[in-house]
Amino acid sequence: LIVSSMMRTIPLCHLLFILLSISSLSSQAFTLSSHPMNSKMTTASLPKDGSHNHPSTSTSARKTSLPSTPNESHPLRDGSHNHPAPNTMSLIQSRLDEHNLTLPPPGAPKANYQLIHRDGNVLYLSGHLPIRADGSMVIGCCAPPSVIEAAGEGITKYLTTEEGYEGAKHCALNLLSTLQSYLSEHVTVAEGGKRRAGDLSDIAKVVKLFGIVRSHDDFVEQHLVMNGASDVLGKVLGKDVGGMHARSAIGTNSLPLGICVEVELIVRLKDL
Repeated sequence: LIVSSMMRTIPLCHLLFILLSISSLSSQAFTLSSHPMNSKMTTASLPKDGSHNHPSTSTSARKTSLPSTPNESHPLRDGSHNHPAPNTMSLIQSRLDEHNLTLPPPGAPKANYQLIHRDGNVLYLSGHLPIRADGSMVIGCCAPPSVIEAAGEGITKYLTTEEGYEGAKHCALNLLSTLQSYLSEHVTVAEGGKRRAGDLSDIAKVVKLFGIVRSHDDFVEQHLVMNGASDVLGKVLGKDVGGMHARSAIGTNSLPLGICVEVELIVRLKDL
């Protein structure tokens, strides 16, 4: 009926053109619907977890970024990328040699006190002096350059910041010597089914340094003097154990025996 009605109002040639166009569109629709790729894209074939919304390359990258088995070591799983190799006494000695440092003989208290007091795994070390390996001490008062220049040559009571830094280095070396002596005499460590004498490798962390610098009234670089002690501990024990600590540095007009700097130390031992 539709065709008959159209024939009355539309020329025959135009009618044939319309019919051919309709036939062509129907054929294309059939071809697309029967294509094998389109037949797979059904609701039933889509993953229920929504993963079809993500590019396949991302899934592949996630699978290959970690080991395929849970027993394989990987820094993102075991945290090993955050931890350096553990200290050993041979490693500590190699650092001393590398930086041309030598531990002096352990000293003794200069008055009525203990060099070390232990509370659990924490060791509190009394103030140590800047004693050189030959037994001499770094004497003097740290002062700014203008004061040293005004004092003139031959005046040795004033020290530069760099000389104070060297004094703090000797304090740190004496602290390490006291620690090594104490650990070897008073601490034993289970290792390989046996027990050995303790040593510097059994220090888990340098917790805090406290430094007192003998200073001229105008001297304001006590913190730079104390870098001498901090740098030695970081070099010998490693940055994570010895170099990342809390610290205070103050100035005073006088120190025992005329020394330029005195340093206290708190360390924490490993669970032994």
